[in-house]
Amino acid sequence: MFTAFVSAACKGRDLRRGSSQPGLGALCLLLTTLGLAFALLSDTAQDLENTLYPNLGRLLSNICALLAALGIVSQRLSVSHSPEVARAKIRRRVVLFSVSIVTMTVLFLSSPLPVTVGEFANRYPERPALVGYSLIFVAGFGSAMIDLLILSARFACHATRPALRLGLRTVGVGAAIELASLAEGTVFIISQAAGLPSPTPGHDEPCTSVFTPAGCAFAIGFPSLAALLIIVGMSLPAWGPALAAPVRWARDLRLLRRLYPLWDALHEVFPHIALPASPSAWPRYRLQRRVIEVHDGLLALRPYYSSDARDAARRLADEVGGGKAEATVEAAVISGALHARTTAVGEPPPPPDQDEARQETDLISDATWLAQVAEAFVTFQTERPLARPDDEARHQGRVSPGLFGQADDDARGAA
Repeated sequence: MFTAFVSAACKGRDLRRGSSQPGLGALCLLLTTLGLAFALLSDTAQDLENTLYPNLGRLLSNICALLAALGIVSQRLSVSHSPEVARAKIRRRVVLFSVSIVTMTVLFLSSPLPVTVGEFANRYPERPALVGYSLIFVAGFGSAMIDLLILSARFACHATRPALRLGLRTVGVGAAIELASLAEGTVFIISQAAGLPSPTPGHDEPCTSVFTPAGCAFAIGFPSLAALLIIVGMSLPAWGPALAAPVRWARDLRLLRRLYPLWDALHEVFPHIALPASPSAWPRYRLQRRVIEVHDGLLALRPYYSSDARDAARRLADEVGGGKAEATVEAAVISGALHARTTAVGEPPPPPDQDEARQETDLISDATWLAQVAEAFVTFQTERPLARPDDEARHQGRVSPGLFGQADDDARGAA
Protein backbone atom coordinates (compact mmCIF):
# COMPACT_ATOMS: atom_id res chain seq x y z
CA MET A 1 0.00 0.00 0.00
CA PHE A 2 2.73 2.46 1.01
CA THR A 3 4.78 1.50 -2.06
CA ALA A 4 1.80 2.19 -4.33
CA PHE A 5 1.21 5.66 -2.90
CA VAL A 6 4.89 6.61 -3.04
CA SER A 7 5.13 5.41 -6.65
CA ALA A 8 1.96 7.32 -7.54
CA ALA A 9 3.42 10.49 -5.97
CA CYS A 10 6.62 10.12 -8.04
CA LYS A 11 4.65 9.65 -11.25
CA GLY A 12 2.32 12.50 -10.29
CA ARG A 13 5.32 14.82 -9.98
CA ASP A 14 6.29 13.98 -13.55
CA LEU A 15 2.70 14.58 -14.64
CA ARG A 16 2.63 18.02 -12.99
CA ARG A 17 5.87 18.91 -14.76
CA GLY A 18 4.11 18.43 -18.08
CA SER A 19 5.77 15.16 -19.10
CA SER A 20 4.68 13.95 -22.53
CA GLN A 21 5.12 10.28 -21.65
CA PRO A 22 2.16 8.33 -23.11
CA GLY A 23 -0.14 6.83 -20.51
CA LEU A 24 1.39 8.66 -17.53
CA GLY A 25 -1.99 9.83 -16.27
CA ALA A 26 -3.35 6.29 -16.54
CA LEU A 27 -0.33 5.00 -14.62
CA CYS A 28 -0.98 7.49 -11.80
CA LEU A 29 -4.62 6.33 -11.67
CA LEU A 30 -3.50 2.71 -11.57
CA LEU A 31 -1.03 3.17 -8.70
CA THR A 32 -3.34 5.39 -6.64
CA THR A 33 -6.41 3.16 -6.89
CA LEU A 34 -4.37 0.01 -6.31
CA GLY A 35 -3.05 1.51 -3.08
CA LEU A 36 -6.59 2.52 -2.06
CA ALA A 37 -7.85 -1.01 -2.76
CA PHE A 38 -5.54 -2.32 -0.03
CA ALA A 39 -6.05 0.63 2.32
CA LEU A 40 -9.84 0.16 2.30
CA LEU A 41 -9.43 -3.46 3.45
CA SER A 42 -7.32 -2.62 6.50
CA ASP A 43 -8.85 -3.45 9.87
CA THR A 44 -9.15 0.20 10.91
CA ALA A 45 -10.80 1.19 7.65
CA GLN A 46 -13.26 -1.73 7.74
CA ASP A 47 -14.33 -0.90 11.28
CA LEU A 48 -15.30 2.57 10.09
CA GLU A 49 -16.88 1.34 6.86
CA ASN A 50 -19.01 -1.27 8.60
CA THR A 51 -20.63 1.46 10.67
CA LEU A 52 -21.90 2.97 7.42
CA TYR A 53 -22.92 -0.24 5.66
CA PRO A 54 -22.00 -3.90 6.27
CA ASN A 55 -19.01 -5.00 4.17
CA LEU A 56 -18.83 -1.60 2.46
CA GLY A 57 -15.03 -1.90 2.47
CA ARG A 58 -15.20 -4.93 0.19
CA LEU A 59 -17.33 -3.05 -2.36
CA LEU A 60 -15.14 0.05 -2.27
CA SER A 61 -11.95 -2.01 -2.52
CA ASN A 62 -13.26 -3.92 -5.54
CA ILE A 63 -14.34 -0.67 -7.21
CA CYS A 64 -10.83 0.72 -6.71
CA ALA A 65 -9.38 -2.49 -8.15
CA LEU A 66 -11.56 -2.06 -11.25
CA LEU A 67 -10.43 1.56 -11.57
CA ALA A 68 -6.85 0.28 -11.37
CA ALA A 69 -7.75 -2.17 -14.12
CA LEU A 70 -9.08 0.74 -16.18
CA GLY A 71 -5.76 2.49 -15.62
CA ILE A 72 -3.91 -0.58 -16.88
CA VAL A 73 -6.04 -0.80 -20.01
CA SER A 74 -5.74 2.95 -20.64
CA GLN A 75 -1.97 2.85 -20.36
CA ARG A 76 -1.76 -0.09 -22.74
CA LEU A 77 -3.92 1.74 -25.28
CA SER A 78 -1.90 4.96 -24.84
CA VAL A 79 1.42 3.34 -25.67
CA SER A 80 0.06 1.12 -28.44
CA HIS A 81 -1.93 3.65 -30.52
CA SER A 82 -1.77 7.24 -31.68
CA PRO A 83 -3.28 9.80 -29.24
CA GLU A 84 -6.48 10.21 -31.28
CA VAL A 85 -7.12 6.48 -31.61
CA ALA A 86 -6.15 5.84 -27.99
CA ARG A 87 -8.58 8.46 -26.65
CA ALA A 88 -11.49 6.96 -28.61
CA LYS A 89 -10.71 3.45 -27.39
CA ILE A 90 -10.23 4.64 -23.79
CA ARG A 91 -13.63 6.37 -23.83
CA ARG A 92 -15.29 3.10 -24.80
CA ARG A 93 -13.45 1.28 -22.00
CA VAL A 94 -14.51 3.95 -19.51
CA VAL A 95 -18.14 3.36 -20.44
CA LEU A 96 -17.71 -0.42 -20.14
CA PHE A 97 -16.03 -0.24 -16.74
CA SER A 98 -18.56 2.32 -15.50
CA VAL A 99 -21.42 -0.03 -16.40
CA SER A 100 -19.60 -2.87 -14.63
CA ILE A 101 -19.09 -0.81 -11.47
CA VAL A 102 -22.73 0.32 -11.39
CA THR A 103 -23.94 -3.25 -11.94
CA MET A 104 -21.67 -4.57 -9.19
CA THR A 105 -22.93 -1.89 -6.80
CA VAL A 106 -26.57 -2.70 -7.52
CA LEU A 107 -25.99 -6.45 -7.05
CA PHE A 108 -24.05 -5.86 -3.81
CA LEU A 109 -26.70 -3.56 -2.30
CA SER A 110 -29.53 -5.86 -3.40
CA SER A 111 -28.17 -8.68 -1.30
CA PRO A 112 -27.19 -7.22 2.09
CA LEU A 113 -24.99 -9.36 4.29
CA PRO A 114 -24.02 -9.33 7.93
CA VAL A 115 -20.49 -8.16 8.61
CA THR A 116 -18.17 -10.78 7.08
CA VAL A 117 -14.46 -11.12 7.61
CA GLY A 118 -12.62 -12.51 4.61
CA GLU A 119 -14.40 -14.03 1.61
CA PHE A 120 -18.09 -14.61 0.98
CA ALA A 121 -17.23 -18.32 0.90
CA ASN A 122 -20.41 -19.90 2.24
CA ARG A 123 -22.73 -17.14 1.01
CA TYR A 124 -22.70 -17.92 -2.70
CA PRO A 125 -25.26 -20.79 -2.74
CA GLU A 126 -27.92 -18.72 -1.00
CA ARG A 127 -27.20 -15.37 -2.66
CA PRO A 128 -26.96 -15.57 -6.48
CA ALA A 129 -26.46 -11.79 -6.67
CA LEU A 130 -23.05 -12.23 -5.03
CA VAL A 131 -22.12 -14.75 -7.73
CA GLY A 132 -22.87 -12.19 -10.44
CA TYR A 133 -21.07 -9.50 -8.45
CA SER A 134 -17.92 -11.60 -8.10
CA LEU A 135 -17.89 -12.84 -11.70
CA ILE A 136 -18.21 -9.27 -13.06
CA PHE A 137 -15.24 -8.26 -10.93
CA VAL A 138 -13.18 -11.25 -12.09
CA ALA A 139 -13.98 -10.55 -15.75
CA GLY A 140 -13.06 -6.85 -15.53
CA PHE A 141 -9.91 -7.28 -13.47
CA GLY A 142 -8.84 -10.41 -15.37
CA SER A 143 -9.08 -8.66 -18.75
CA ALA A 144 -6.80 -5.93 -17.41
CA MET A 145 -4.27 -8.50 -16.17
CA ILE A 146 -4.24 -10.12 -19.61
CA ASP A 147 -3.58 -6.70 -21.19
CA LEU A 148 -0.81 -6.07 -18.67
CA LEU A 149 0.81 -9.43 -19.32
CA ILE A 150 0.74 -8.87 -23.09
CA LEU A 151 2.08 -5.33 -22.72
CA SER A 152 5.01 -6.36 -20.50
CA ALA A 153 5.95 -9.32 -22.68
CA ARG A 154 5.75 -7.22 -25.84
CA PHE A 155 7.94 -4.34 -24.70
CA ALA A 156 10.39 -6.15 -22.40
CA CYS A 157 12.12 -7.68 -25.43
CA HIS A 158 12.75 -4.22 -26.93
CA ALA A 159 13.66 -2.30 -23.77
CA THR A 160 17.26 -1.07 -23.86
CA ARG A 161 17.45 0.23 -20.27
CA PRO A 162 18.11 -2.61 -17.80
CA ALA A 163 15.82 -1.09 -15.15
CA LEU A 164 12.95 -0.78 -17.63
CA ARG A 165 13.47 -4.32 -18.94
CA LEU A 166 13.57 -5.78 -15.42
CA GLY A 167 10.54 -3.70 -14.40
CA LEU A 168 8.46 -4.95 -17.33
CA ARG A 169 9.37 -8.55 -16.59
CA THR A 170 8.49 -8.06 -12.92
CA VAL A 171 5.12 -6.65 -13.94
CA GLY A 172 4.58 -9.66 -16.21
CA VAL A 173 5.26 -12.08 -13.38
CA GLY A 174 2.85 -10.19 -11.13
CA ALA A 175 0.13 -10.24 -13.80
CA ALA A 176 0.59 -13.99 -14.33
CA ILE A 177 0.28 -14.67 -10.58
CA GLU A 178 -2.87 -12.56 -10.38
CA LEU A 179 -4.40 -14.38 -13.36
CA ALA A 180 -3.75 -17.71 -11.65
CA SER A 181 -5.44 -16.38 -8.50
CA LEU A 182 -8.44 -15.10 -10.48
CA ALA A 183 -8.77 -18.41 -12.33
CA GLU A 184 -8.84 -20.34 -9.05
CA GLY A 185 -11.33 -17.84 -7.64
CA THR A 186 -13.64 -18.30 -10.62
CA VAL A 187 -13.59 -22.07 -10.21
CA PHE A 188 -14.32 -21.66 -6.49
CA ILE A 189 -17.27 -19.29 -7.06
CA ILE A 190 -18.88 -21.51 -9.69
CA SER A 191 -18.40 -24.66 -7.62
CA GLN A 192 -19.93 -23.01 -4.57
CA ALA A 193 -22.87 -21.68 -6.59
CA ALA A 194 -23.46 -25.17 -7.98
CA GLY A 195 -23.25 -26.77 -4.55
CA LEU A 196 -20.05 -28.64 -5.37
CA PRO A 197 -17.03 -29.00 -3.09
CA SER A 198 -14.24 -26.52 -3.67
CA PRO A 199 -11.23 -27.96 -5.54
CA THR A 200 -8.96 -25.87 -3.30
CA PRO A 201 -9.37 -26.53 0.43
CA GLY A 202 -9.23 -23.84 3.06
CA HIS A 203 -11.56 -21.14 1.73
CA ASP A 204 -13.93 -21.61 4.65
CA GLU A 205 -11.20 -22.02 7.29
CA PRO A 206 -9.37 -19.39 9.35
CA CYS A 207 -6.08 -18.29 7.79
CA THR A 208 -3.05 -19.22 9.85
CA SER A 209 -0.96 -17.06 7.47
CA VAL A 210 -1.42 -15.37 4.12
CA PHE A 211 -0.36 -18.57 2.36
CA THR A 212 -1.93 -21.25 4.56
CA PRO A 213 -4.23 -22.99 4.06
CA ALA A 214 -4.30 -23.12 0.26
CA GLY A 215 -7.54 -21.19 -0.01
CA CYS A 216 -5.98 -18.26 1.84
CA ALA A 217 -2.98 -18.34 -0.48
CA PHE A 218 -5.21 -17.81 -3.54
CA ALA A 219 -7.50 -15.32 -1.80
CA ILE A 220 -4.90 -13.22 0.05
CA GLY A 221 -1.29 -14.30 -0.45
CA PHE A 222 -1.02 -14.47 -4.23
CA PRO A 223 -3.09 -11.30 -4.93
CA SER A 224 -0.95 -9.36 -2.43
CA LEU A 225 2.26 -10.71 -3.97
CA ALA A 226 0.99 -9.91 -7.48
CA ALA A 227 0.08 -6.35 -6.51
CA LEU A 228 3.49 -5.84 -4.92
CA LEU A 229 5.30 -7.12 -8.02
CA ILE A 230 3.20 -4.94 -10.33
CA ILE A 231 3.78 -1.81 -8.26
CA VAL A 232 7.51 -2.47 -7.88
CA GLY A 233 7.86 -3.29 -11.58
CA MET A 234 6.08 -0.12 -12.68
CA SER A 235 8.12 2.11 -10.41
CA LEU A 236 11.46 0.34 -10.93
CA PRO A 237 12.52 2.46 -13.95
CA ALA A 238 12.24 5.55 -11.71
CA TRP A 239 14.18 4.42 -8.63
CA GLY A 240 16.11 1.44 -9.99
CA PRO A 241 18.93 3.46 -11.62
CA ALA A 242 19.47 5.44 -8.39
CA LEU A 243 19.62 2.22 -6.39
CA ALA A 244 22.18 0.77 -8.79
CA ALA A 245 24.27 3.96 -8.91
CA PRO A 246 27.01 2.69 -6.54
CA VAL A 247 27.49 -0.36 -8.77
CA ARG A 248 27.76 1.85 -11.86
CA TRP A 249 30.22 4.16 -10.13
CA ALA A 250 32.43 1.25 -9.11
CA ARG A 251 32.36 -0.14 -12.66
CA ASP A 252 33.17 3.25 -14.17
CA LEU A 253 36.07 3.81 -11.77
CA ARG A 254 37.42 0.35 -12.55
CA LEU A 255 37.28 1.10 -16.28
CA LEU A 256 39.03 4.42 -15.68
CA ARG A 257 41.90 2.64 -13.94
CA ARG A 258 42.14 0.00 -16.66
CA LEU A 259 42.24 2.65 -19.40
CA TYR A 260 44.95 4.74 -17.76
CA PRO A 261 48.08 2.95 -19.14
CA LEU A 262 46.92 3.31 -22.74
CA TRP A 263 45.76 6.89 -22.19
CA ASP A 264 49.06 7.78 -20.52
CA ALA A 265 51.12 6.37 -23.41
CA LEU A 266 49.01 8.26 -25.97
CA HIS A 267 49.01 11.46 -23.93
CA GLU A 268 52.79 11.41 -23.66
CA VAL A 269 53.08 11.42 -27.45
CA PHE A 270 50.03 13.59 -28.18
CA PRO A 271 49.53 16.01 -25.26
CA HIS A 272 46.80 17.85 -27.14
CA ILE A 273 44.32 15.00 -26.66
CA ALA A 274 43.71 16.08 -23.05
CA LEU A 275 40.37 17.88 -22.83
CA PRO A 276 40.06 21.11 -20.83
CA ALA A 277 39.88 20.59 -17.08
CA SER A 278 36.41 20.12 -15.66
CA PRO A 279 35.19 20.49 -12.05
CA SER A 280 32.89 17.48 -12.37
CA ALA A 281 34.06 14.39 -10.50
CA TRP A 282 31.28 12.03 -11.57
CA PRO A 283 32.84 8.71 -12.64
CA ARG A 284 30.63 8.42 -15.72
CA TYR A 285 31.60 11.91 -16.91
CA ARG A 286 35.30 11.20 -16.31
CA LEU A 287 35.04 7.88 -18.13
CA GLN A 288 33.38 9.53 -21.12
CA ARG A 289 36.15 12.13 -21.29
CA ARG A 290 38.85 9.47 -21.07
CA VAL A 291 37.31 7.38 -23.84
CA ILE A 292 37.13 10.46 -26.07
CA GLU A 293 40.77 11.30 -25.34
CA VAL A 294 41.91 7.74 -26.10
CA HIS A 295 40.03 7.76 -29.40
CA ASP A 296 41.55 11.13 -30.28
CA GLY A 297 44.99 9.72 -29.54
CA LEU A 298 44.37 6.62 -31.65
CA LEU A 299 43.12 8.82 -34.49
CA ALA A 300 46.31 10.89 -34.32
CA LEU A 301 48.38 7.69 -34.24
CA ARG A 302 46.63 6.11 -37.21
CA PRO A 303 49.11 7.31 -39.87
CA TYR A 304 51.75 5.17 -38.18
CA TYR A 305 49.72 1.97 -38.24
CA SER A 306 51.15 -0.84 -40.35
CA SER A 307 49.12 -3.52 -42.09
CA ASP A 308 52.19 -5.80 -42.01
CA ALA A 309 52.38 -5.37 -38.25
CA ARG A 310 48.69 -6.16 -37.90
CA ASP A 311 49.01 -9.35 -39.94
CA ALA A 312 52.07 -10.46 -37.97
CA ALA A 313 50.38 -9.64 -34.65
CA ARG A 314 47.29 -11.59 -35.68
CA ARG A 315 49.39 -14.69 -36.46
CA LEU A 316 51.18 -14.33 -33.14
CA ALA A 317 47.88 -13.96 -31.26
CA ASP A 318 46.47 -17.02 -33.02
CA GLU A 319 49.48 -19.04 -31.93
CA VAL A 320 49.26 -17.86 -28.34
CA GLY A 321 45.48 -18.30 -28.24
CA GLY A 322 43.19 -16.96 -25.55
CA GLY A 323 39.87 -15.17 -25.54
CA LYS A 324 41.22 -11.65 -26.18
CA ALA A 325 43.14 -12.16 -29.44
CA GLU A 326 41.61 -9.09 -31.09
CA ALA A 327 42.61 -6.87 -28.18
CA THR A 328 46.12 -8.33 -28.27
CA VAL A 329 46.43 -7.60 -31.99
CA GLU A 330 45.24 -4.04 -31.52
CA ALA A 331 47.62 -3.50 -28.59
CA ALA A 332 50.57 -4.82 -30.62
CA VAL A 333 49.81 -2.50 -33.52
CA ILE A 334 49.40 0.48 -31.17
CA SER A 335 52.69 -0.35 -29.46
CA GLY A 336 54.53 -0.42 -32.77
CA ALA A 337 52.82 2.72 -34.02
CA LEU A 338 53.78 4.60 -30.86
CA HIS A 339 57.41 3.59 -31.32
CA ALA A 340 57.26 4.59 -34.97
CA ARG A 341 55.79 7.96 -34.01
CA THR A 342 58.52 8.70 -31.46
CA THR A 343 61.31 7.80 -33.91
CA ALA A 344 59.73 9.25 -37.06
CA VAL A 345 61.53 11.96 -39.06
CA GLY A 346 59.69 14.34 -41.33
CA GLU A 347 56.02 14.25 -42.28
CA PRO A 348 53.94 11.27 -41.10
CA PRO A 349 53.05 8.68 -43.74
CA PRO A 350 49.48 8.56 -45.04
CA PRO A 351 47.15 6.44 -42.88
CA PRO A 352 46.68 2.87 -44.12
CA ASP A 353 43.32 1.56 -45.27
CA GLN A 354 41.34 0.08 -42.40
CA ASP A 355 39.31 -2.92 -43.45
CA GLU A 356 38.05 -3.56 -39.92
CA ALA A 357 36.25 -0.84 -38.02
CA ARG A 358 34.75 -1.29 -34.59
CA GLN A 359 31.32 0.26 -34.32
CA GLU A 360 30.39 0.61 -30.65
CA THR A 361 26.87 1.57 -29.74
CA ASP A 362 27.35 2.70 -26.15
CA LEU A 363 29.96 4.10 -23.81
CA ILE A 364 30.40 1.02 -21.63
CA SER A 365 30.94 -1.34 -24.58
CA ASP A 366 33.48 1.06 -26.05
CA ALA A 367 35.27 1.58 -22.73
CA THR A 368 35.36 -2.17 -22.05
CA TRP A 369 36.96 -2.86 -25.43
CA LEU A 370 39.56 -0.13 -24.93
CA ALA A 371 40.27 -1.44 -21.43
CA GLN A 372 41.01 -4.89 -22.87
CA VAL A 373 43.34 -3.27 -25.38
CA ALA A 374 45.01 -1.29 -22.58
CA GLU A 375 45.62 -4.43 -20.52
CA ALA A 376 47.03 -6.24 -23.54
CA PHE A 377 49.16 -3.15 -24.25
CA VAL A 378 50.71 -3.31 -20.76
CA THR A 379 51.29 -7.05 -21.07
CA PHE A 380 52.82 -6.62 -24.50
CA GLN A 381 55.20 -3.95 -23.20
CA THR A 382 56.31 -5.74 -20.03
CA GLU A 383 55.82 -9.48 -20.21
CA ARG A 384 56.42 -10.32 -23.89
CA PRO A 385 59.24 -8.10 -25.09
CA LEU A 386 60.59 -10.83 -27.39
CA ALA A 387 57.28 -11.70 -29.00
CA ARG A 388 56.79 -8.54 -31.01
CA PRO A 389 55.06 -8.80 -34.36
CA ASP A 390 57.90 -6.85 -36.00
CA ASP A 391 60.30 -9.73 -35.22
CA GLU A 392 58.16 -12.21 -37.11
CA ALA A 393 57.55 -9.76 -39.94
CA ARG A 394 61.25 -8.94 -40.18
CA HIS A 395 62.19 -12.63 -40.34
CA GLN A 396 59.81 -13.05 -43.25
CA GLY A 397 61.31 -10.04 -45.04
CA ARG A 398 58.08 -8.01 -44.85
CA VAL A 399 58.90 -5.19 -42.49
CA SER A 400 57.48 -1.87 -43.57
CA PRO A 401 59.15 1.47 -42.82
CA GLY A 402 58.64 2.59 -39.23
CA LEU A 403 57.33 -0.78 -38.01
CA PHE A 404 57.82 -1.09 -34.24
CA GLY A 405 60.94 1.04 -34.34
CA GLN A 406 63.46 -1.82 -34.39
CA ALA A 407 63.48 -2.07 -38.19
CA ASP A 408 64.07 1.68 -38.40
CA ASP A 409 66.98 1.43 -35.97
CA ASP A 410 68.53 -1.39 -38.00
CA ALA A 411 68.08 0.54 -41.21
CA ARG A 412 69.66 3.68 -39.77
CA GLY A 413 72.57 1.60 -38.38
CA ALA A 414 73.18 -0.02 -41.78
CA ALA A 415 73.14 3.36 -43.44
